Amino acid sequence: MRFWPAPAAAITAQPRPQTPRALTHQIEEGYLVALSALRLSVKNGIIMRILRDGAAWDEQESAELARKAIDTLATELRTTAARLSDDSVSAAPSPRESRSALSKRDLARVRRKRDEAERLAARSRTLRGVVEKLEAAHDDDTVVRDLAVRARDDTIGELMQARLIPRAEPVLLSEEEQRAAIAGVKADLQLLIDERTGY
Repeated sequence: MRFWPAPAAAITAQPRPQTPRALTHQIEEGYLVALSALRLSVKNGIIMRILRDGAAWDEQESAELARKAIDTLATELRTTAARLSDDSVSAAPSPRESRSALSKRDLARVRRKRDEAERLAARSRTLRGVVEKLEAAHDDDTVVRDLAVRARDDTIGELMQARLIPRAEPVLLSEEEQRAAIAGVKADLQLLIDERTGY
């Protein structure tokens, strides 16, 4: 029975966790998720313009919404990547910890710290790659137009789907009652916007 820590050489090496998928694959997946979030953001912007401002569909303005959404998301991801990079450095074991680790427990702790540091660094590299792709997309008129048009199509699809939901018999309203009902919906939406934005 051993009452003192085993030397490092006596401890069998534990199998390393599986290596993550190729960085390019992770960046591609991250970019696809980012595009999905951008489409949702642009769609919401289009809906707000139509309901709040009574504006008609305008491809140029929708493209501008898409570019702003890309800028906002790229800034957020860049900030997160920088934070993860700093966290990676903080999480890594110090050279002294690595040198002085002799027991199984200490070696396992050092290994966990190294794994966590590498995981954080890998996430940071992935996000930086996604940011590069977003910056390229910002300057690509085809990608921006596609975001705007797809957001418009998603909006129309949702509205059409809502129209197909079975309803009770329609209530006939006069033109004045219809105007009052629409004004009430707009007022409710404005109230929600004010509550969300604080304005």
